[in-house]
Amino acid sequence: MLTPSSGIRSIACMPIGDSRELTTAAAFRTLAAAGASGSRATTAWAPGRCTLVGEHVDYAGGIVLCLAVDLGIAAAVRPSGSGRYLAASGDVVVTRDRAEPAGDAGDRVLAPVVALRRRGFDVPALEVGIAATLPAGAGLASSAALMVATTTAILRMLGATMSARDLAAVALSAEQDVLDIPCGPLDQRAVVSAPDGGVLLLDCRTGGNRSLHWPWPDAILVGCDTGSHHDVGGIEYRRRRDETERGLRALGARNCQELSEAAIDASALDPVIKRRLRHVMGETARAAAAAQALEQADLAALGRLMSASHRSLRDLHEVSTPALDAAVAAAEAVSGCAGARLVGAGFGGTVAALVTTGASRECRLAMAEACGGGSTFELRPSPGVATLAPDVVRG
Repeated sequence: MLTPSSGIRSIACMPIGDSRELTTAAAFRTLAAAGASGSRATTAWAPGRCTLVGEHVDYAGGIVLCLAVDLGIAAAVRPSGSGRYLAASGDVVVTRDRAEPAGDAGDRVLAPVVALRRRGFDVPALEVGIAATLPAGAGLASSAALMVATTTAILRMLGATMSARDLAAVALSAEQDVLDIPCGPLDQRAVVSAPDGGVLLLDCRTGGNRSLHWPWPDAILVGCDTGSHHDVGGIEYRRRRDETERGLRALGARNCQELSEAAIDASALDPVIKRRLRHVMGETARAAAAAQALEQADLAALGRLMSASHRSLRDLHEVSTPALDAAVAAAEAVSGCAGARLVGAGFGGTVAALVTTGASRECRLAMAEACGGGSTFELRPSPGVATLAPDVVRG
């Protein structure tokens, strides 16, 4: 994946609208600096995603409580003047003759071109510039944000529209089918459908979703990027998904919402697979309980569920790291922190802590020190692309 430009990371502290505008302007500049030769570019911006509770359950048909965040990725696209493809991000520039994966840094940028063509869209050769405030590989859905932003910019360039569900499906297909990354549908759906100023409750069994209000003006999420980054296409993620799916098949369960503790205990499954099933079963129950806590404005309850989620990811799904554990423990020790957990697939990445606004600075310092100097930031709710791009996303 092209690494998003780090030169504009400081704009994460600006108001959300200003941050989006500056990131989009940076995508324009990236394209111009790459020597692109096409006509005027069309742009789109997509947010990242932070899961509150419900990790590693989307591929098991579970329930997820998540929000889009005000760190994101902007794409600037235009038809190529030379007939060749160009993908640029920061100092990295790739040019080539085909959009299909070639094993280079342009694969993820150009995957939406292939996915849209497979759906019948007549997409010409493109030049694409990328800029970001969202750190790559940190568990905040940078890949999904990239796919959604680029897809939306292309549709805008073509004057085409698409439903929110179809936009998420195209972005997911770009990762799953074009790039062979075994991700679930969580990230794309959150990036597209997150409500303005609120939280999204997703049922990955039915495909349904519900918008919930963020009830606390004096509580926010703070993140700490531990500096060790994961790869959703990596062997350990694939192994966890395979173990979970094998366990579901063995018990005749279509999804983790059909599991029971008794059935898991009575089975002859390998102890490792039993742990995976206990995680996805317990995590989807925690996500439903977390939605209740949010609706009741029970900050302490939501924080406890976030911390319980981390323990399950650490002990049952075994996707945490010493740095993630240290950052979680440091956050939980701060007065004013309700709870903390790793975010995303694990094996590195980010810890998110739920804190009162007065505890934000202390919590950020504590987490950074605990993991050896990781970068920290505030994570505030952002609207999804369905709200931000009504000219492209219909319905």
